Amino acid sequence: MKRYLSELTHEQLGFLLPRSAVMDVLIFLLCLLFGVHWLHALCGLLLGTATMTVNMALLAYSAEHAVDRGSEKAGKRYMFSFYLIRFTIMGAAVAAGFLFEPFDPVCTYLPLLYPKLFYTLVGVKDHLRFRLGEKAKSKDKE
Repeated sequence: MKRYLSELTHEQLGFLLPRSAVMDVLIFLLCLLFGVHWLHALCGLLLGTATMTVNMALLAYSAEHAVDRGSEKAGKRYMFSFYLIRFTIMGAAVAAGFLFEPFDPVCTYLPLLYPKLFYTLVGVKDHLRFRLGEKAKSKDKE
């Protein structure tokens, strides 16, 4: 059976999905606290998280397969076509969040920001760990 997503993609989704579930629970509880109907918040978070997952999987798939296109121009065209597909899917999800009753628009939109938040926090953590390691090494030399 052919695998459509690489091991790296599975690893990245394995990084994102548990953190997304935690954020979804936190946002759901905040929504309850602020009086958002539980069903609207839940449906919005499910739609947003599913859209984020599909977006990340399509991004990884297109990036991995663009290099097999033969030329740089063909690879760029391939990436751009997937860009349009991904943003059409995200636009449709956000529009559904705003237009249809069972979805809370904010809860639909917030999960689309999770990857940026999670990867930024990992970068900050790695930077701090690196900087603290440099300071420890410089103290050892003194």
